[in-house]
Amino acid sequence: MERVIGLDMGYGFIKANDGREVRRFPSVVGEGTASSPTSFGLQKPDPTNDLRVTINGKVYFLGDLAIKHSRMAHRGLSATRAEGDDLKVLFLGALSLFCRDAMNDFYVVTGLPPGRMHLADDLVSRLRGDHTITRHMGSRKQDLSIRLDNIEVVPQPLGTFWSEVLDDRGQLNENSQLLGGRIGIIDVGFRTSDFATIVDGEYAPAFSRTVPIGISTGYDNLAQALAERFGVERETYTLDNAVIEGHINISGRKEDIGDLRDEVLTDVATRLLVEVQSLWQLKDYDTILLTGGGGHLLDGYLRPQVSQCVLVNEPVTANARGYYAWGAHQNQDQRPVQPVHDSAVAEDDAPAEKKSKKQG
Repeated sequence: MERVIGLDMGYGFIKANDGREVRRFPSVVGEGTASSPTSFGLQKPDPTNDLRVTINGKVYFLGDLAIKHSRMAHRGLSATRAEGDDLKVLFLGALSLFCRDAMNDFYVVTGLPPGRMHLADDLVSRLRGDHTITRHMGSRKQDLSIRLDNIEVVPQPLGTFWSEVLDDRGQLNENSQLLGGRIGIIDVGFRTSDFATIVDGEYAPAFSRTVPIGISTGYDNLAQALAERFGVERETYTLDNAVIEGHINISGRKEDIGDLRDEVLTDVATRLLVEVQSLWQLKDYDTILLTGGGGHLLDGYLRPQVSQCVLVNEPVTANARGYYAWGAHQNQDQRPVQPVHDSAVAEDDAPAEKKSKKQG
């Protein structure tokens, strides 16, 4: 029997939800070995801290393990993330965290930015079918078979909408005020941000867009400022915690970089607000949902400028939770998947949207 997985393949972090638990790890892939770093048992174990997999005979470190222990690690930022087949490695690595048996059959709901929905068919063709993966856990290893017959690709921010109007069993909250009126979603990611519009419960692609602005937009400037102030050079994928926490560890000391962090986030928020105002007449929107890992960071910068803006509950994992809820809703109804939007053409600078459909 297929198990539903909601999988948010963010450029910054991978978030996955099976209705029981949420797993999250940085979208970083590194060269690996079958041997794990020596652990002294001083920290509470977390499966994502030792995420080692073998795919097609090659061993990969994923997430924090890659950041800490790979001599060569990277975060793919191209639109297709085809660098070394990174997307497939991250996708299967995330699913391995939910494998209960040697044979596993998943129905995966995932998302693409509204402006990248033309890549949905290619994404499905790359991932659909049977896969073999070896998961390394300490000194043990387990060979796993993963079957992906059904992969549904939707415009990314719809996950947040579903996380608000569906419960964790996929049941619709018919009293939700978000099912009526005009609802906007600002999904702030690592590399890009998405704007989506819902009108009376239906997705409106003509008022949805993807822009190349995200939290990473200011990382190069931040890295340069750190080099000038402290004489240290850091890869951009190592700056996530520094931006989140407002300090950086140098020579065993925590150095405050709150002022540099605020400059970066203020600049990102300002640029996003310009894009939002060019796409939407804000006074026409009843509610605007702020979501994504970047949404949490920019909350204090954006909400004072947009009165009807609301930060959703647990914004970092909202899309993954919503994808799972949608999958549960579809399985519960046992009806053919209906298009999540009509065939209207998006803005001139975005490709025509394709209907989301359940594959298989």
